[in-house]
Amino acid sequence: MPQILSLGYFLRDLVVLLLSMAIVIMLLTVEKSVKRHLRVKYFTRIFNLLLGAFLLIVFAEVIGVLLRTSLLYGNENFAIIRSVLLTGGALLLFLSSLMLYVPFAKGRYAIVQIATEPDYELVHGAYWGRSEETERIFVELTKHRHLPGIAVTRDPPEIFRRRLGLRIVPVLWVSKIHHDDAVAPTRLPYLLENLRSFLESTNLDKVVLMECVEYLLLENKPESVLRFIASLRDLATLNRGILLVSLEKEALEEKIFSLLTSELKSVKELENIMEKEYRS
Repeated sequence: MPQILSLGYFLRDLVVLLLSMAIVIMLLTVEKSVKRHLRVKYFTRIFNLLLGAFLLIVFAEVIGVLLRTSLLYGNENFAIIRSVLLTGGALLLFLSSLMLYVPFAKGRYAIVQIATEPDYELVHGAYWGRSEETERIFVELTKHRHLPGIAVTRDPPEIFRRRLGLRIVPVLWVSKIHHDDAVAPTRLPYLLENLRSFLESTNLDKVVLMECVEYLLLENKPESVLRFIASLRDLATLNRGILLVSLEKEALEEKIFSLLTSELKSVKELENIMEKEYRS
């Protein structure tokens, strides 16, 4: 059984190790999302350098912890390896910080909000209709009018896009299976936060397609789903959003259907507005 021979240094290195591991786990968790949204290779390189720096620190602190025990105590070779790893980690941290600082300091990049003037023909808010109606309008707004859009559906992303003739529209796939693209139907707060982030991200007209209300009702209390839809409606109204909710009357209890539709306008209102604009 290894013994701790220098408790103070052992605790110090252990705390640094745990904190560094936590940072690495957080970076790995968001890696795909960060790289997908950053897109500029320069900034993805910064992310990779930052991740590499903390990985080196983790390895160094594993050795540091062991050096404070009877396993490696006084081992000069491992002490040298630890020093090299820490130095490498510090250099990568400095380099990534410098790469982030220089372009902004020289004015090469600026963080600005993307904005367009609102289309006053479109009435922001929430609408309900049958799935073929809401899907048709969603395609019209995203593919032909080029509005940013996101869909919440029971279909896997690639199947949904292929079915509607879309390529890159983001899809939140509601499913119980364990998959990177899947969101469990009981995670209503997570779904709401993702959609809030989308609606608040830019000052543009945008559209959300909600296709799986019936499934959400099967997996959650009806009042939770009603609150979820009401919150989405308010977020869409406040953030230049159009929420399209697919509802099949035959699949819902009459009371639930009435409560849902009382929170939403008929999609035919939106269709009429779009038709009038097209004629003009």
